[in-house]
Amino acid sequence: MRGWTHYFSGLAMATFFPPLLSDLARGVMWPVLAGVAGYLPDFLDFKFKKFLWKIDYEVDPAPRDPLKKISPRRVKINELPVAGRWRFYYLEGFIERVIEESEDYFKLREMFGASIREVASSGKRVRIPGYLDQDEQGNIYWNVADAPHPQLIASVIAEAIDRAYETGRMVTVKLHNIRMPGDFYRRYMIYYKPSTREIMVFMGPLVSTGGLPLEGTMTPEYRRVGIAKTKHPFTKVYPRPTIIDAFSGPEIGFERVGDTVEEVFIPWHRGFSHSITGAIVIGGLIGLISLLAGYANWMYLAIASILGFLMHVIEDQLGLMGSVLLPPLTKRRIRGLMLGANKPGLMNFATNWLMIALMTWNLNRYMPLIDPTLPKIIKLSTLVPGITPDMEDALLLLLLALPTIIVYIWGIFDRKKYLERIKEVEFLKKEEYKEALEEAREEVGGF
Repeated sequence: MRGWTHYFSGLAMATFFPPLLSDLARGVMWPVLAGVAGYLPDFLDFKFKKFLWKIDYEVDPAPRDPLKKISPRRVKINELPVAGRWRFYYLEGFIERVIEESEDYFKLREMFGASIREVASSGKRVRIPGYLDQDEQGNIYWNVADAPHPQLIASVIAEAIDRAYETGRMVTVKLHNIRMPGDFYRRYMIYYKPSTREIMVFMGPLVSTGGLPLEGTMTPEYRRVGIAKTKHPFTKVYPRPTIIDAFSGPEIGFERVGDTVEEVFIPWHRGFSHSITGAIVIGGLIGLISLLAGYANWMYLAIASILGFLMHVIEDQLGLMGSVLLPPLTKRRIRGLMLGANKPGLMNFATNWLMIALMTWNLNRYMPLIDPTLPKIIKLSTLVPGITPDMEDALLLLLLALPTIIVYIWGIFDRKKYLERIKEVEFLKKEEYKEALEEAREEVGGF
């Protein structure tokens, strides 16, 4: 859910209390804090906890130029240790001679738009992108490429999983995205295969900030897949594949649970800040602050703030990740319901509609209490024959909330379709990449 959705939810909770509505009508803004409480969980995580979380491994497959903020970055040959293998850079210098016309030769010719011999004879400085690699005999060489080799990412993730198992503590990996010229991003995907204890990373095409792939930018098959095996078992908790492209890359935690290691996506998120316990604490603090400041309706505000905070938690549980709902009694996330997984934007819209509907409903039914001279704006008993005044408030709420109810019911069926599609995609992926995986094993020395 979006931030403003959570704010609306908190504000909607405040409208259930006539004293708070009356204060808002008179220009007293204390009740707005209930809306702030609804937004607060994400604010605490993304503005504070994120920067305090310990990162054990930082994977930057294509370091950016410090001035242009895009990849690749220039590197000197003597600054390329073997530990930097597979990381994407570019070398700059002069071509003295051409030893052999390999596949890299034709890639360079395509980059330069001329024969390599012609470029060498011109005496011009050239930039050659690629990464450091090592053959089976241990010889170091520069591999001309337009993307890093995914083996780097796969190896680090496998090492992190084994470390989490052996140390018994959570190990966090920060994955950086790959930003290329023209505001494009090189997409890569992490695929977990618990049955064979393999981490497979697929290097994909260039994509726009909206995720649309750029035609003709796929990497060669023998540089498309990186595979690393773990020594210990692991499980993939969430069915959604881990894809990194535009915007910043995620943090992934790995935590030993029993005899296996589980993935914890964005481990600093959805903890105490997204719990029932947190709601009580934050609501109590808001109530205490407003009491000390002399606000007369501090008790109503405290309850509304607790409810606003809880609405944030409930709304997040409609999605995939879930939250730690009752710390310290519970320490692990309870998985979300995954409603409307194929169209999360529609679920967000439906939730916004419901919150606006609740505010409209409360304003309508409490209008005479706020000001006895003002009647209800919507009075169904006078508009529709057969509806009594006792029935009209409940019926109005049903009519206002009906679009949200329909979307939520659709979300239940969409969840089933989403899980079925994930299984189909995984099966096709195994078949599609079968030959590519074999070639990748040869390319990276049998990993």
